[in-house]
Amino acid sequence: MKSRKIILFTVLLNLAITLNIISGEILGLKTKEIETNSSTWIYLKKAVGELKIDKASTEKTYELYFLIPISFQEQVPILIEIDSPHLIDYRFIHLNPPNVIAVARMKQASNTWLTWTAWILIKQNPYSDFPRHVPIPDLEQLPDSVKKWLEATDCVQISAPIVQNIAQTVRDTTSNLMVLAQNICDYCYNIPWEWPHLPFALDAVYALTWGSSCTGHAHAGVALFRANGIPARTLLSMPIGTQGLEMHWILQYFIPEYGWVRMETSTGQHPNYPSNQIITLACNPEDEFPLFFPSGIEGYWHSSDPALGMFSLNRNVAHSTFSIAAKRSTISETINLLHTLSDSVFIYYSNYWGIILTPTQDVHFQSALNYQASALFNLQSNDLAGYISNMQLALENYQKVKPAPLKTIYLNDFENDSQGWSHGGINDEWEVGTPTYGPLRGYSGDKCWGTDLDDTYENNADNWLISPLIDVNDYACAYLSFWVWNWVEDENQELVYDPLWLDITTDNGATFYPLCSYMGGVNDDPEIPDVGGWTMMVLDLTKYIGNSIQIRFRFQSNSNNVQQGSYIDDVHIYGRLLRETSVETKYISANPEKIDLSQNYPNPFNSTTKIQFGISVNSRVDISIYNIQGQKIRTLVDEIMKTGKHDINWNGSDNNGYIVSSGIYLYKMKMGNKNLMRKIMFIK
Repeated sequence: MKSRKIILFTVLLNLAITLNIISGEILGLKTKEIETNSSTWIYLKKAVGELKIDKASTEKTYELYFLIPISFQEQVPILIEIDSPHLIDYRFIHLNPPNVIAVARMKQASNTWLTWTAWILIKQNPYSDFPRHVPIPDLEQLPDSVKKWLEATDCVQISAPIVQNIAQTVRDTTSNLMVLAQNICDYCYNIPWEWPHLPFALDAVYALTWGSSCTGHAHAGVALFRANGIPARTLLSMPIGTQGLEMHWILQYFIPEYGWVRMETSTGQHPNYPSNQIITLACNPEDEFPLFFPSGIEGYWHSSDPALGMFSLNRNVAHSTFSIAAKRSTISETINLLHTLSDSVFIYYSNYWGIILTPTQDVHFQSALNYQASALFNLQSNDLAGYISNMQLALENYQKVKPAPLKTIYLNDFENDSQGWSHGGINDEWEVGTPTYGPLRGYSGDKCWGTDLDDTYENNADNWLISPLIDVNDYACAYLSFWVWNWVEDENQELVYDPLWLDITTDNGATFYPLCSYMGGVNDDPEIPDVGGWTMMVLDLTKYIGNSIQIRFRFQSNSNNVQQGSYIDDVHIYGRLLRETSVETKYISANPEKIDLSQNYPNPFNSTTKIQFGISVNSRVDISIYNIQGQKIRTLVDEIMKTGKHDINWNGSDNNGYIVSSGIYLYKMKMGNKNLMRKIMFIK
């Protein structure tokens, strides 16, 4: 992976692209329109966003998390590039499909910025077979896959009296789902754009009571659908031609035997056609943001460092979208092939980008990226045949990468109590069991951890809950997910007075590094009903691979109000092993009786790091540094060594004395026919 300022696709940059990108216009070569009802349009969109980080992190490196356009129904990304003067690397995290979050690892700086660019293919959905009459379904008529979108959430309070009353009013006496949908659209369109009540909020009850923005309009519409037994969800979209608009919310509702239909509650469009909007988030019940500002527990954007939090990330020009080119085809099969092929490539691309690959794997991966870049140029030139050909070649090369599959490294649902977890601190009441206060039960079973299972937490607390040691050596990537039920004193995600957050240690607790911003949850306005719920959070642990780690949940409270507290369930760490593909990159399990190679410390490092190794007999030992392409750049040891433990330092220089660039390297130890290899991260 390239370090410093990354401009992803060098092939693309070398192409002579002469299109002028102008907001809101369709540009590029456009085929002569064929007057036929069977023709279908495809669109190429460019989406951009920018984050400005106006504070310095407390650590030398930190992570930024933010949503990116996702592969969703009619749309699929072709390429995504992320750029910053302080960028180290990045990768993509798949939440509940189809949502994707980008995580960028950054170097410490007092002021910096990060931009992302995504090229999106959208196929036209004219809703040509849109039904006019559909009976309002009973629960048993709905497939199980959509029933979760009938639940109440913090933003969609379907049991609130105002929601129930208006839901009955818009339904009136109709038994036609299509009439009900239009009535909901009309009602939400007339919700005032105002916030006369403080603190203002963006949930359904606030919108139906006082007014709101597009976010409240969409949540109100979803609440009215769900209160009538119709699955519905909010979508975060990026309208074409916006500049400086950071978000826009619409909704979808479900029609049995037809599927999901978009509705634009703020402008009254029903159905809402997809060609002019790019979706960045499709809300599952656990995705919906619990507070008045949509940057809740999972993090619409957040950092690994509580000192930065969420609101130190100024959204500047996030988001803007542009129409680049359009293509009309009389062959719907061609359009479907374009979309399906692009979707398959994006799945491989977003899963493999940013993980550690062996040199052989990286050759296939880079070839696939080059074909993707060429395919994008084909599409900009209205060359559909060239696009299909290059995307097929990209797909073939991705399929040759063959990294190890994702596997569970550690999983605990706490149904068998603590299992090696410990806790302590000031006013510590962490306990594991079945809650009788707060949530009705654990997320996946009866039991979970909580700050107090049968009462509120204490004032002036500063306590922690820490995991046992978890080994993440020899992995190409690693991720952490967990479920949290959080009801603490706060006003919004900027003002969390009783915060919960996470940190991690790689040295048995001598040093802890932060993993996420402060987590708040549940609106505390007494005039808005509270609906606490379990929410999933996913974090990237890739920079800590090569270590034995412990994760720690940290909770603090002030001397004011107390709430129901923080609850944790289903802690899951998973990743990919670095797959054996060749003799040169083969990993051999260490046998302490013959050869041993420890993980360097510190890792990552930016000045000097120590590598410890051991041998059981006197023998010639070679320890060398390789770049990710497998090229030897530095020999550290090449001599006969005595039996026992030894150590050697590396200062980041190559054999010529030049300091290498920031990035991932490999160090290999050879003794006779024995080989061991470890990963090492250097940061300038």
